[in-house]
Amino acid sequence: MKRLFYFTGYRLSVMHWRGKTLAGTTSFEPTESGLERFRNYLRETENIPGKFLVDVIEEDFRNERVPHVGAKDRVAVVNRLLDRYYRASHDYSYSEIIGREKEGRKDDIVLLGAMTNPQLIQPWISIIEECDVPLSGIWTLPIVSKGLLKEIRATSGPVLLVSQQVNSNVRQTLFRDGKLISSRQSIINQDQNDISSTGELAAPEVSRTMDYLRAQGLIGTDELVNLHVLASAEQIDSLNTYFVSSDRQKVFIHSIEDLLARLKLRGVKEKFSDGLFAWLCVRQGIAPSHYGKSERFSRYHNRVMAGALYAASLLVLVVGVLMTEVNVSDALEYERSIDLLKQQESNYRSLYSKKFKDFEGVFENAGVMNAAVDLADRIRINGSTSPLDFMISLSQILSQDKERGLHIDKIEWVAVNPDERKGGYRNANFTSADEVRHDAIISGRIEEPEYNYRASVEHIQKVIDYLKASPRVAEVKVLRMPVDLRPDSNFTSQTGAELREKDASVSGMFSLRVIMRAPDRV
Repeated sequence: MKRLFYFTGYRLSVMHWRGKTLAGTTSFEPTESGLERFRNYLRETENIPGKFLVDVIEEDFRNERVPHVGAKDRVAVVNRLLDRYYRASHDYSYSEIIGREKEGRKDDIVLLGAMTNPQLIQPWISIIEECDVPLSGIWTLPIVSKGLLKEIRATSGPVLLVSQQVNSNVRQTLFRDGKLISSRQSIINQDQNDISSTGELAAPEVSRTMDYLRAQGLIGTDELVNLHVLASAEQIDSLNTYFVSSDRQKVFIHSIEDLLARLKLRGVKEKFSDGLFAWLCVRQGIAPSHYGKSERFSRYHNRVMAGALYAASLLVLVVGVLMTEVNVSDALEYERSIDLLKQQESNYRSLYSKKFKDFEGVFENAGVMNAAVDLADRIRINGSTSPLDFMISLSQILSQDKERGLHIDKIEWVAVNPDERKGGYRNANFTSADEVRHDAIISGRIEEPEYNYRASVEHIQKVIDYLKASPRVAEVKVLRMPVDLRPDSNFTSQTGAELREKDASVSGMFSLRVIMRAPDRV
């Protein structure tokens, strides 16, 4: 079951989705009684995570040109622009590189957006936090609506998507080659119970929006625009009458009922397209939030991390049980061998003391028996150096890391003996008197905020420090470190490894070789 909080600027609706089925919807008014009902609803229902989707008039989108610089400098430039235009709502702002100019300095084109009146959602957000509901993010409908372009075959050229989510407003969103350029809502005076005249009311608003976009240079003066309109069965006749193709616009009317059937969505009302966009938001998975600081969603991230750790612990437990079963079987065999050898030694000693004491020089096999007992003891002691012991010790060390974003993907383990003659290590001989150690290569990745690769290196350096501080760990060698992926980037980590990388496919990946002592060698 997935939960979505859908805010349209006045009323908040809570939608529960089970796969592609809308299981139920509850709405709350922004009055004292409505807010109290919402608080009671959250306290009395299952505390499952939720997404927050906004579709309000108080949103602004603009395109800006910024110099094509490195990632760190670009972030600084974009932050200054956000402070200039949206200082009062910086926490509810959004930025995205959507292209690059083809001429001149070839500057980057940046989409800036913000909810200019975040106080609208603050009462609802406050109650969600008060009730300890894990909120995974705040998304805006214009950006979410990109997910519909492929379905309506509108991924190339200039596309103006016109949709109606509530009775009184019409949303108009401009895309170019699948990337959001601009979006605005227009108010229409429509009868709440009769939406058959939507075309007559919406056509002038869409025409004014087109004139504005051409005046701003977002659409060429004579450029043909693909106008895609979402409509219910009650609206189609009116829209076909007032939305007509011309030399500057090509009109496509899409039936909401047909789209819902094509996407196999069930339980969704067909009057407006709010349910369609709500599902697009729910299905995003791990897509990053458009608005809000990451700290606001820490409760959700902590729950996800706890679930991941629980799953990992179960996996470790299963692997440990399997390996323990193997080790127990081997140990039982060793114990039976030791008992047999001890019994034979006792028999030999008894026989020796009774009959063959005077023939000590003849029976040298007693020494062989003692050597066999010693060999069995060494095998039993060295057998404690197992993958289970290494996994438990490694988990205890890594539990010191309280930061989020560390993932262990692979561990390659082998038992070794120190090779004093050649230096280094050789494959373990469990019958030898030499010390047996763990030799493991740990591979994983670090998730850090975008473009902050130095933070990835600092994070893995902390993990290396935790390992080196453990009395069980004899050596830690760096095989691969996360690096800054900017062109010509070159810096050195605290381990002394010079980092230089240009392949984004290995961003955040690391690999460490850890040599760990046996439990009885600390």
